Order: sequence, then structure tokens, then C-alpha cells
Amino acid sequence: MAVLSEEEIRDGLGRLTDWEWDSEAATIRRSVRLVGFLEAVALVNEVAQAAEQAGHHPDIDVRYDTVLLVLSTHDEGGVTEKDMALAARVDELVEGTARLKE
Repeated sequence: MAVLSEEEIRDGLGRLTDWEWDSEAATIRRSVRLVGFLEAVALVNEVAQAAEQAGHHPDIDVRYDTVLLVLSTHDEGGVTEKDMALAARVDELVEGTARLKE
């Protein structure tokens, strides 16, 4: 699978919610703030299930009520369509939750 160009990544980000491109790290990332720790862990579990189904796994960092998700196709050395597809699935999971902190 080919690494996406910066233009392709920026175009893909336009279809996603709150994802950012880190050109130095060759990753896309999103931070989600929830109402508490248990809600954050519940979201991580949902993302883990989706990632396992996709056979593509994000880096996940939980800091109490905040989940940071980082995507890159490490075997390819950058962002690919796999990352964009999983980011879109994460957006669906986040959108479907009532656990977001306002």
C-alpha cells in the first residue's frame, strides 16, 4: 500500500473530524475528551475492536478523560488509505457516543 502524498492527506483530513497531520512524524492524530476515565477506556475498547477488525492498529494514549489516537502505517513509513479508513471509523465511534465532554 502506497504512502499518501501531503495533498492526499490534507484532502482526506477534510473528510474527517478533528484529525491533524503531523508531517514530521508522518502521522495523523486526534484527541478526544470524554466525561471521565471509564468513558475514555470504553472508547479505547471500541476503537480496539474496530482496529482488530481492520487489521490496523493505532497508537493510543489515555490521560484520565482524554484519548489521543495516532495513526500511521509503520510498514510503509507514513500515512496510507488504511489510516484514513480507520480514522473515519474512529469518527463514527466518537460521533455515536454520548460520553464526550462539552
